[in-house]
Amino acid sequence: MGKQARRPEAANHRQGFALTKAHGQHLLKNPLVVKTIVEKAQIKPSDVILEIGPGTGNLTIKMLEVAKRVIACEIDPRMVTELRKRVAEQHPHLLR
Repeated sequence: MGKQARRPEAANHRQGFALTKAHGQHLLKNPLVVKTIVEKAQIKPSDVILEIGPGTGNLTIKMLEVAKRVIACEIDPRMVTELRKRVAEQHPHLLR
């Protein structure tokens, strides 16, 4: 059995991330889809949300704008670093 070369998708490579199939990773990048998900979820200002696999935080950031709290659990340290950076830039008072 030979080694299989990993080729990150072009868009992911630009961000510096090679997605891991074993983790089932994909990045939600379309802002219209993110907006629609948040609207359809009917998130209230009193809601506490548990997000599993937030990735780089595109959905997380939008949910932080409407929910009381978002608890995001991510297994990939690279994604955690990016998510923390984005939250610190856009919602510094919420970062723990």
